[in-house]
Amino acid sequence: MDDDDATPASSWTRRRSSITLLALVVGISPFATDMYVPALPAIARDLGTTTAVAQLSLTAFLVSFALGQFVIGPLSDGIGRRRVLLIGTAVFTVASLGCALAPDATTLIVARVLQGLGGAAGSIAGRAMVGDSTTGTRRSRLFASLAVVNSLGPVVAPLVGGVVLTVAAWRSLFVVLAVFGLVLTLLSAVRFPETLPAASRSGASLGAAGRRMGELLRIPRFRWYLVTGCAATIGFFSYISTSSFVFQEQYGFSELGYTLVFASNASCMILSTLLFRRLVGRFAEDSLYTAGLVTCTVGSALVLAGAATGVGPALIWPALALVTAGWGFVIPGSITLTQALGHRWPGSAAALQGGLQFGLGGLATPLAGALGGTALVMGGLMVAFVGIGLAVQLAVRSRPQPEAEAQPG
Repeated sequence: MDDDDATPASSWTRRRSSITLLALVVGISPFATDMYVPALPAIARDLGTTTAVAQLSLTAFLVSFALGQFVIGPLSDGIGRRRVLLIGTAVFTVASLGCALAPDATTLIVARVLQGLGGAAGSIAGRAMVGDSTTGTRRSRLFASLAVVNSLGPVVAPLVGGVVLTVAAWRSLFVVLAVFGLVLTLLSAVRFPETLPAASRSGASLGAAGRRMGELLRIPRFRWYLVTGCAATIGFFSYISTSSFVFQEQYGFSELGYTLVFASNASCMILSTLLFRRLVGRFAEDSLYTAGLVTCTVGSALVLAGAATGVGPALIWPALALVTAGWGFVIPGSITLTQALGHRWPGSAAALQGGLQFGLGGLATPLAGALGGTALVMGGLMVAFVGIGLAVQLAVRSRPQPEAEAQPG
């Protein structure tokens, strides 16, 4: 297939198998993070390094995943989606093998940087394909569908990781990721057309990319949605990056026990994302987004209460389930709201939304580690940053929406 020829959306976006495959490509990040989170203590021991350095391999992936989007998103607006997606999944595959063979922590971190860049390309190009191909409620429901399959990552990935760790060393986890990446690359080459016509491409130069991003950032509501999403993501990633140490080292859970905690909480996100998909069109995305942030804030406060009072896992576990349930509204809500406002440049809009959120979210890992990585620290960071996100969102909702910012149908 010629990459310069765009295929109309009406065909591939209506095939469930294609949307599932696209969701897996977009959802590479949860697999690359959540599958090996239970192994972080083992990685630190095996490579003879500290907990903070082992956590840095997670930060390296998240930061490169974030920063890569700032380059890759505008690039996809300039040269098209398909080739960006295929190069990204191929790089992810090779980098995963590099992680599996890493002889030391430095090599692992470098390989994780490359893995993050590959994941960023697949994520950005995949979401931009939906933005190219659909509008209105259908676009919102397709983004929710991507989020449904994407949310399986936090459930399936740690379960697979936990099972693999019972029979093999942590390096085997990255072999599994490499095989996954190879399969996605081959299937994507066969199944996905180009969705951005040559006539609609706006140049790949840095100047053109900067102009596209500048145009989006001049939309006030778009900017505030970014602030809201970034603050909430820092809070949520405080849970992602710290919970394995909290449950395994502070509360004495086994690797498999922690995997069950993580997977059961993530299951709540699947259910709530399915609910979001059913409710979108009946209720405004803005209202659903706010409801998700309220739920996350309440759950975060309960996490902090469980840590501060000494109740421990008996309260913290269900409180985290409430947080992840709310996150099932926050993720698709954030994507659909920013993509609707940034519909002219879907790749650049996805880069700003995803890049800033993952980049700033990655800061939660060293911050939590520096503060001690305890349940109290985790709960404090969660309630502080998710609460900031909610406060900003409530302030934005109280302002009238100018006609120029109205979301296109």
